[in-house]
Amino acid sequence: MDADDLFIDTLEDLRRRTDLRASEYDMVQASGLIRRLVMDGRPLYAEVNRQFCLRLSFRWGRLRVATGAEGGVAWVPGSWLDPILLDLHPEMQSEELRRVNADSPPWEGTLQQFLSHDTLVRGDEKVTIRELIKHYANREGGVHYDAAPPEKELLAHLRAESESALRLTVLAAGRIIYRGLEPLAAAVMLAERPGPFGLRTDSEAVTPYVAETQPRSRSTPSAG
Repeated sequence: MDADDLFIDTLEDLRRRTDLRASEYDMVQASGLIRRLVMDGRPLYAEVNRQFCLRLSFRWGRLRVATGAEGGVAWVPGSWLDPILLDLHPEMQSEELRRVNADSPPWEGTLQQFLSHDTLVRGDEKVTIRELIKHYANREGGVHYDAAPPEKELLAHLRAESESALRLTVLAAGRIIYRGLEPLAAAVMLAERPGPFGLRTDSEAVTPYVAETQPRSRSTPSAG
């Protein structure tokens, strides 16, 4: 399997693992897929993007929710990290919350800016997206399993008392990464097949062609 095929298959696996019905096992596996795609020493997306040099963009939400944890209240985004859910969730449709959302539009930036985003906050303690994904990939079974406690105390406290919020944050991060990398996947696929299936190109137009609806030509027997 070459890098392009591995990238496409890994990205599609990430999409499946981070849908709105994802299980805890899916979330853990998603952390390993994210690590492979964007965080390894030579991440897969970078290897594939060498031939395209695309400038990829990522969008993530600003909203965090207070949650109790040993050592004081912590702020965790959970599903709200995903700006699409933030816009559409029924709980966000009140006039007051719409105004809050409008005053704090999603961030947009590079992959490295997203991975460096402080997603878990308690006072001066912070855990970035990269650190959160690395924990689940390296300690919880996404790539490796290690029963040792998390490296950061804040993450250890939240894992003990609010792990569902952490899982939702990881799933939201996976969806954000999928959307950010989707243009690269499209570039790979179109490089292999320049025209979308079902389209015929000529010098004047792009004409839809559906084979099943085209009448078959029949030869007419020649007279005599």
